[in-house]
Amino acid sequence: MIDDPYWGFGDTAMRSLIYQSWTFTKNFSLQVDFLNLTQFTLHFDQIDTVSNITLNECFLGNTSSMFIAYTFIVQRTCLRIDNVLRVEFMSPVTYALNQAISYNKTVQPTCPSSAQHGECHVQFIRKEPCSFSWDWGPAFAPIGITGNVYLEGINSSVPPLQLDSVNVISQSSATKVWQVDVRLSGGDNTTMYKFGFQLKNTAWSFSATVKFNQKITITLSVPNEHVQLWWPNGYGDQPLYELIVSNNNQPIDSRFIGFRTVELVQSNYSDGINGTSFYFQINSRPIFVKGSNWIPSDSFQERVTNEKLEQLLTSAKLANMNMLRIWGGGIYEQDYFYETADRLGIMLWHDFMFACSLYPVDDVFLLNVRNEILYQVERLQSHPSIVLWAGNNENEMVLAYYTSIIPPEEREPLKNDYRKLYIYTIMAAVAEVDPNGSRPFVPSSPSNGIESIKENYTAQNPQDPLFGDVHYYNYYMDTWNPDNYPIARFMSETGVESMPSIETWQQVSNSTKDWNFTSVLVQNREHHGNGQQEMMLQIERNLPLPVTNNSLTNFTQLIYLTQVNQAMTLKTVSDHCRFNSPVDMINHNTSQGNTMGLMYWQLNDIWQAPTWSSIEYGLKWKMAHYYARHMYSPVYLVMKLTPYLPSVNDPTARLWLYHVNEFVNSTFNDVICTVKSLDRFDSRMITVYTVVANSPGVELVDVWIYALLMEQSGCSTSNQCLMLCSLYHLGEQLSEQQTIFFARPKDYQLYNPNLRTISVRQRSSTEIDFTINADKPALFVWLDLSNDVSGYFSRNGFHMFESEIIVTFKSWTSLTNIDSANFDLRITSLYDVTKR
Repeated sequence: MIDDPYWGFGDTAMRSLIYQSWTFTKNFSLQVDFLNLTQFTLHFDQIDTVSNITLNECFLGNTSSMFIAYTFIVQRTCLRIDNVLRVEFMSPVTYALNQAISYNKTVQPTCPSSAQHGECHVQFIRKEPCSFSWDWGPAFAPIGITGNVYLEGINSSVPPLQLDSVNVISQSSATKVWQVDVRLSGGDNTTMYKFGFQLKNTAWSFSATVKFNQKITITLSVPNEHVQLWWPNGYGDQPLYELIVSNNNQPIDSRFIGFRTVELVQSNYSDGINGTSFYFQINSRPIFVKGSNWIPSDSFQERVTNEKLEQLLTSAKLANMNMLRIWGGGIYEQDYFYETADRLGIMLWHDFMFACSLYPVDDVFLLNVRNEILYQVERLQSHPSIVLWAGNNENEMVLAYYTSIIPPEEREPLKNDYRKLYIYTIMAAVAEVDPNGSRPFVPSSPSNGIESIKENYTAQNPQDPLFGDVHYYNYYMDTWNPDNYPIARFMSETGVESMPSIETWQQVSNSTKDWNFTSVLVQNREHHGNGQQEMMLQIERNLPLPVTNNSLTNFTQLIYLTQVNQAMTLKTVSDHCRFNSPVDMINHNTSQGNTMGLMYWQLNDIWQAPTWSSIEYGLKWKMAHYYARHMYSPVYLVMKLTPYLPSVNDPTARLWLYHVNEFVNSTFNDVICTVKSLDRFDSRMITVYTVVANSPGVELVDVWIYALLMEQSGCSTSNQCLMLCSLYHLGEQLSEQQTIFFARPKDYQLYNPNLRTISVRQRSSTEIDFTINADKPALFVWLDLSNDVSGYFSRNGFHMFESEIIVTFKSWTSLTNIDSANFDLRITSLYDVTKR
């Protein structure tokens, strides 16, 4: 046994383990009745990665991909009463190196940056790419059997019938009938099969009598009146139907399916606007995508429980997300992940597992990839949550970079290699088993969408904001200034790093010397080069720095500040995207606008480290996740200062207030805006509006002349005041209040709010109410429970402009012994950073 590999410096201290070959053995016994059967197969649902498999003295075969299930025919002569199964694994690092050496040319990049403490040539092995390290994750490169292994015996020369896949292809707009393709295997040409198909809990059924050899696809027609539409989170319900498949009234298998149409709309604009749109239309309704990016939730998949996946995906739903992007440097997730996404209405943009690299294209590698795509698409295509396949993560961008720095005569061969893998192998395999109408395919993310096709799938600039999707990172700009962001059609990656909580650091070290922003442990886990310096630069620009001389307090306050910065950055870019979402917001001079989606980087963590995640490895929400819940509200207010942070005397400055609505039905809401200062609770000015929204869109509520607003509010300087706007429907507040700072928070005079808990009350078996009092307004109020309780607050990271509020903590599991003595609520505000 080894220690927890996540403890301390385990990622480097245990590295020698993956440089070795390992042999796994399993002794098992068989009954005589089983040995009297006639046909035997050995199945591996998942095996990681390169291995030779022997049963007793019989060599069964080898494996070379963790993304394919393997089945080996076992001869009766290989079996005994007492058996030994041997799986001999080769070091993945050694295998990748050997493959790279034997390949006829260098494939870039050969190695990750030194900051990642990683391994080289990961593109030569069909294994989780980030297992060789990433800028947010470790290089454990695990070896082992990560799925079920079972020996199957039958008394027939004909393979048993198997349900390979079910795919809801499309709906005929003329006949209102759904086409559902069912793919089966295992038949022979001599047997007549009487298949039955039934949608459980509906009146629909169908039967078909056929002969077939090995594989068959049967197309079903399901009238619209038998089913309800599946909708993304926030747009409707997610009804799922179990399709039961039988032969001669004996069940074969079943799949849960949902009925929805998917279209990726890439259309030209009129009126001289350049570029094309890029947005999802589900059931003929345009969807503004609100989401994040998903990475593997542990380096060791055996540790990932259904409970963990449930809590992570539920956290996405609670944050009003409707899409996650399964990033191409990770894994194809376990079945429960997709089942949960179906149930919660979380759409999935699904990359195939190729990322940030060029790849080899020899025949053996391409055949391995083809088998992977066929297997995974058939396995997953029944899930209505999967709305798009993407060939890779950032590889068209990588190609554009390398072709810009090599001699002209070498560029076209490199582009041909790219097309050979992503177009002629991957896209072709997808089209073979998931034909048009079910979900679209894009070769890469980011890309220029259909515009890239005009450049034969290899655009010179795959990040053109007028086409497709964009990944955007800039750690040296003011990330709170919306004017610094591109106005793209769709932003599928953006974000900044933050530090996880002190409780998370305590999961990997019990030494106080490690609990320091610049400690050796923290620096070892910072895999993004210059990441610590970038976080400090971003903090210094907008927030006060700690003044305490206590090392531990300094560390916890810097953690808090990085999370404030990350939360405000994501809110800024989200407001920017939502403001620019309507077609009528397109700038006719630049053609920029109609931004129809944001997926920030990233939702979850693979381990305990500084990363871009909004949820920590231990499932604790960072401040950014609370802000995501607010900024992704279906009805929302956007406030915008032009120019950004103007002088109070700037006659051109304007403050804009917009109402964002995603609902189809007409709705009316009240908006209350107040100008506040930090020295008292009462308002300097109050304005009330009623907004009537008849359709989804962005509507201007009001525009203030900034200098006049400040004068009327009695604000002689920008850092005296700020504005809060709240949204109400029939007297009920719809979401967290929207706040706009007229100056950088570090430039405000902060007063001691004397925040304190005055009562703790159990509301239910999973809910606790905390009543909090304050003497003065407080910014970025952060609530934290010190005991080991997993859950989330009804609000957090908020600005407190009331003398008393009630905040509810919601636990994932039932709670006992609830009282103030064993629920120690820690409260932090920005003022605390300024105290010595």
